[in-house]
Amino acid sequence: MKYMLQAIIAARSAEGRTTPNPPVGAVIVCSQKIVGSGSTQMSGQDHAEIVALKESGNKANGAEMYVTLEPCSTHGRTPPCVDAIIAAGISKVHIAVVDPNPNENGNGIEELKKAGIEVIMWSQDELVSQARELIESYSKYILTGMPFLTLKYAMSIDGKIATSTGKSKWISGKQSRQVVHRLRYISDAIIVGIETVLIDNPALTARDDNGGQLDQQPLRVVIDTNGRIPVDAKLINDEGSTLIACSKMEPNKQKTLESKGVFVEKITKHKDGIDLTEIIDILKTKGIVSILIEGGSRIAGSLIDLGLIDKFVIFIAPIVIGGCSSLGPVSGSGIDNVSEALQFKTTQFQKYGDDFVIIGYP
Repeated sequence: MKYMLQAIIAARSAEGRTTPNPPVGAVIVCSQKIVGSGSTQMSGQDHAEIVALKESGNKANGAEMYVTLEPCSTHGRTPPCVDAIIAAGISKVHIAVVDPNPNENGNGIEELKKAGIEVIMWSQDELVSQARELIESYSKYILTGMPFLTLKYAMSIDGKIATSTGKSKWISGKQSRQVVHRLRYISDAIIVGIETVLIDNPALTARDDNGGQLDQQPLRVVIDTNGRIPVDAKLINDEGSTLIACSKMEPNKQKTLESKGVFVEKITKHKDGIDLTEIIDILKTKGIVSILIEGGSRIAGSLIDLGLIDKFVIFIAPIVIGGCSSLGPVSGSGIDNVSEALQFKTTQFQKYGDDFVIIGYP
């Protein structure tokens, strides 16, 4: 078990840097010692198995490999990993998850078996669940062509995301906010509404514990139906990438924004705002595989109504805000009967500092 755990740790180290490929980890074990380990490199570079094989060298001959995802058997931007595994003389391969890609999906396993390599598929346990979670965005994208959407919000124990005056700093604790920065880091894009920008003026960057920017940053997408984004907003004037999705914008403002490197996309407007499915489609064409939804309640409600949310990450702080006009996390059209409520098929519970976290999959 410890070797597959090390492979998962290696895969986690690659999260956020492998799009459109999944983050994969591999370790090679000889005489109960790890002689090589690796994680997926940037797209077009070595896969995890190749990195581990290069590190292990001749020690790979007769050794065992533990890998979080079935090794590839097709030639894409890199040669098939199964060919390298066979050539290196690996005797046994332990695999956590079969590749959901229809072009793979067991083919790599069969190639290894044909070469006389023993293949061990791991049973359903905690490590397999972690391995599946690592590729959840990739799985949806490879099967449907659509990005994986995660809705994140922090609320008080009485279900408020801000006070009646719109103040929300800070509902969640420091440890929870560190987790949020990790979520940003591993996401290709972040979506927020214009109200969030106008009230909080967030940078929406992924930062380390000391406040420094991490080496990988998501595309920041602002849903701004009427083009109200201030030209002096933080996310307009830093080095990150920003896209404004609107139905209209004053020409001079658009010219100013574009001169700052901001992308402006004109989106079809409906009675409740711009067409969110259209902006998701645009992001898909830009190669976006994973999207983190950070607010506000109207966008959250609209995406839930459209059935587009794949995962919920809900931080619950042990505080009470109260107030009839204080904001809740989700608006939208809502339902008439409790029996119609969106239900989670699977749920996880975690704790960071004083905050409780619910992770749910509808």
